[in-house]
Amino acid sequence: MAKVGILFLHGYTGGRFELEPTFKYLKKRYDFDYEFPVYPGHGYTLSLVGLAGDDWYQEAEKAYFNLTKRVDEIYIIGYSMGGVFASYLAQNYHVDKLILIAPAFDHTKISKLHRLNLSSSVVKDHLRYNMIRRVSPRLKNIPLRAMNEFVKIVEAKTGDLRKVTCPVIFIHGKIDLLVPYQASVKAHEQMPNSQLFLLEHGPHLLMFTEEKLLEANILVERFCFKGSQEKTL
Repeated sequence: MAKVGILFLHGYTGGRFELEPTFKYLKKRYDFDYEFPVYPGHGYTLSLVGLAGDDWYQEAEKAYFNLTKRVDEIYIIGYSMGGVFASYLAQNYHVDKLILIAPAFDHTKISKLHRLNLSSSVVKDHLRYNMIRRVSPRLKNIPLRAMNEFVKIVEAKTGDLRKVTCPVIFIHGKIDLLVPYQASVKAHEQMPNSQLFLLEHGPHLLMFTEEKLLEANILVERFCFKGSQEKTL
């Protein structure tokens, strides 16, 4: 059987914790090799001063090449900014399957969230999930230059989505305030071999929502390993 490798790519100002629940869910059930890089300055403690967006992308690209040396098939799971990097890798190198979770092909400026026309149910969902508490402590550690680097690298690495020809699934929450789900709808329309799954009441930080996280994990599992035999426990 072909040896499968999965490259996990986290988001901007994030770290392994963003995709670790999905990694653990899959690793418990299936055998696969993997790379799970953390971009420079990212992780539980942010240190983004003096870093450029290319530093982050190059870490993802290096992990891709490390993994290709060890496996026959390569899948990439990219979240948020990591989804943009994953898509760009698939445009330029061989990828067998691509999983894009809330890929940041567009973004909402946090300072302008109050301008969004949010329904009361969306506000209630975010209060219930306590999302503001998850995000606000990290904001003070994001210098303006690093935010500009995020915008520049996303623009530089979006590329031509029509060049992504491998099988793709998009997973996006419909109450995502940081990356509007319409960005995935538009990207899905440009990728010829893609499927789109929109999660009702799903926020951007799916990893902190038990029910929506499980929904996303099952979608990823079915896409990556449908027909594969689970580990014998």
